[in-house]
Amino acid sequence: MCGIIGIVSRSKRQIASDMYFGLYALQHRGKESAGMVTIDDGKYYSHKGMGEIPGVFDKGILSNLPGSIGIAHNRYSTTAESDKQNIQPIRGIWGGKEFWIVHNGNLVNTEKIIEQCLAKGRQPYTSSDTGAIATLISMSSDFSFEGAVKKAVKKLEGAFSFIILYNDRIIAIRDKLGIRPLCLGKRKDGFLVASESCAIHHMGGTLIRGITPGEMLVINKEEAKKYYCPRVINRKHSIYEFIYFSRPDSIILGRRVRDIRMNMGRLLAKECPVDADIVIPIPDSGTCGGIGFIEESKIADGQSAILRTHLVSRTFIEPIQELREKGVDLKFVIYDEDIKGKKIVLIDDSIVRGTTMKRLIKFFRDAKAKEVHARIFSPPYRYPCYYGVDTYRVEDELIAKRKNGDVEEIRKELGLDSLGYLSLDSAIKAVIETPCITRTSVSLTKDDFCSACFSGKYPVELPKK
Repeated sequence: MCGIIGIVSRSKRQIASDMYFGLYALQHRGKESAGMVTIDDGKYYSHKGMGEIPGVFDKGILSNLPGSIGIAHNRYSTTAESDKQNIQPIRGIWGGKEFWIVHNGNLVNTEKIIEQCLAKGRQPYTSSDTGAIATLISMSSDFSFEGAVKKAVKKLEGAFSFIILYNDRIIAIRDKLGIRPLCLGKRKDGFLVASESCAIHHMGGTLIRGITPGEMLVINKEEAKKYYCPRVINRKHSIYEFIYFSRPDSIILGRRVRDIRMNMGRLLAKECPVDADIVIPIPDSGTCGGIGFIEESKIADGQSAILRTHLVSRTFIEPIQELREKGVDLKFVIYDEDIKGKKIVLIDDSIVRGTTMKRLIKFFRDAKAKEVHARIFSPPYRYPCYYGVDTYRVEDELIAKRKNGDVEEIRKELGLDSLGYLSLDSAIKAVIETPCITRTSVSLTKDDFCSACFSGKYPVELPKK
């Protein structure tokens, strides 16, 4: 999972600081590395580094990135190693001219593309799928750069949203199923593109709309023009974006993510009632669902019984198990006096490996809770994701997979008094029934979502390997 940004300004000569704030808004999508590229008077300026946004960029670096057009990226590695050569943006050459690309998602045919490139004597720019995409574009003999990009896109399989910087314009593209989000915004001096609308807000813009699945936009200082937009037969928006990854203030498919999660919490309270004294939503990703659960169940609000320290960011995306475990200890503080002798129910978005939940349960047991229950506003995360989340690399660590989806066995391993999950039908229903808050209403059906991590039904065929 990654965050991507693009800006085209008609008047502002230095948009690097704007992209910095945009990347900061998308830090929840990746924190291993970050980079940005700008163009000024035909010359490209770039800076990339390992680590989180404040560590990669400082005021001096930003001042050395002039230009009114640029793209930026923060990375959570999936198909390739977390190292310097795979930090985006990735540079390519087409027709003797430079271009740069940033990408969110994951291709399932990267190895096949690399083999095709090598067969034609072209070494891919990097080992990542982004490097493979850039190489495909470079190899095209089309008469226009946009045509070269379009031809390359038709060879890609999997999930991808990417932005390309080329001369005086940026090109924004989303895969035909729309698995990963991408949206278009505007401000007085130009246009903005970002993975989520929260980044557009922090860059001083307003949301225009989500980019349509399969759409290719060419954006210059004057307009954002559709270059290519095939008729979409199937949409497969990732349901996990609504449950976990997206920021609660983001707007996706015309709906506020916060409102969707609160709706999930309400449905969870109906499906999995519990006898408890207080409800404790696990911050931050469990907060909105927890509020919905409290509203529907009428059980006392116990949000004040736990503190999210913000000493560390998301433990789910830590690359090493030891860091995830230590991260949980640094991440949460329990107020023992609020817990002692009470029956508590913890509300969280999902349980992937079980690392966070297991440690939290121990904290609450140590605080002398009378009973510890848990309710999760998603189904059991039983199958690995191949479309932008690295769970295919840790498939054997998925607790629901190890327990064959048996909720009772998961409960026993975690040490809970009871455990309940939201059904997949209700999770999707929560999205569909949440009211749109944008001018254009986006009509949805239950078939418009990718739920592979819960159902095992993959919308893009996976390599046999």
